[in-house]
Parts: sequence; C-alpha cells; structure tokens
Amino acid sequence: MKTKIKKKWYGKLKSIDEIHNDSRTWLSEIHFVNDEIRFLEHLLSSNYIDFLDAGLQEKIEVLITNLSGEKKKGNSLYKLIKHHERILSDLIDTKSVTSNKHYLQTHENLERNIDIYFSKYKEIKKQIFEIVEIVMRKKEIKKLL
Repeated sequence: MKTKIKKKWYGKLKSIDEIHNDSRTWLSEIHFVNDEIRFLEHLLSSNYIDFLDAGLQEKIEVLITNLSGEKKKGNSLYKLIKHHERILSDLIDTKSVTSNKHYLQTHENLERNIDIYFSKYKEIKKQIFEIVEIVMRKKEIKKLL
C-alpha cells in the first residue's frame, strides 16, 4: 500500500495506511474520553452535596448537561468513524481510494469534527477540575478551623 493520497488541507501526501491509522487513533481516543467521562460523572455525583454547599449547583448542572452532550457526540462520531473505515475497506478492495474525492473530503470533514469534539471536551474537563479544586479548598479550610 505505497499509494500516496494528497490531502489538500495539509498539503502533504498520506498513504492509505496513514488514513487508516487516523481512524484507529480517533477510535482509541474516543474510547479513552468515554472512560474519562464515566470518571467525571462519578466525581460529580459523589461530590454533589459539596457542590450544593459551595453554591455551585447551576454550574454543575450546566457541566453535567454539556458532558452528556459530548458523550452523545462521541458515540455519534464513533459510529461515523466505523462507517468511514468500512468504506475505506471497500475502496481498497476496488483499488479506487485515490480516485474517490468524496471519501477524501469526508475524511477531512471528519478530522475537523473530531478536533472540535476533543477541544470542547477538554474545555468541559478543565471547568470540572476547576470547580472540584474550589470545593476541595473550601473543605480544607473547614477542616483547619
């Protein structure tokens, strides 16, 4: 599989293997994010009383809503990537990957959507950790008094 495909959005050539590896990496990262989301949901639910006590109920509710939205988006992207992989397999079988401009455009769009997904998720995660840090500091101050 030495055939190179020009990716217009980066201006470099990528082999079919590299395109396949993109998909495998995305799937792996989405699995990891789903594991992190489960952890964050547990973290938020186990400390919910402390968040209420600190007056952060509205922020937590917004973050929980955003987190569940990102979880749904991740599951949707996962299905799209799996479908994208099946199409790549069919194109490899017919030896028409390099001539299929639609597939390359779909790969580019998928890559953009994945980048946006990870960016939004990281921002939500950052906000959750900031709130947890605030609550932990308040708990620490109460223990010292």
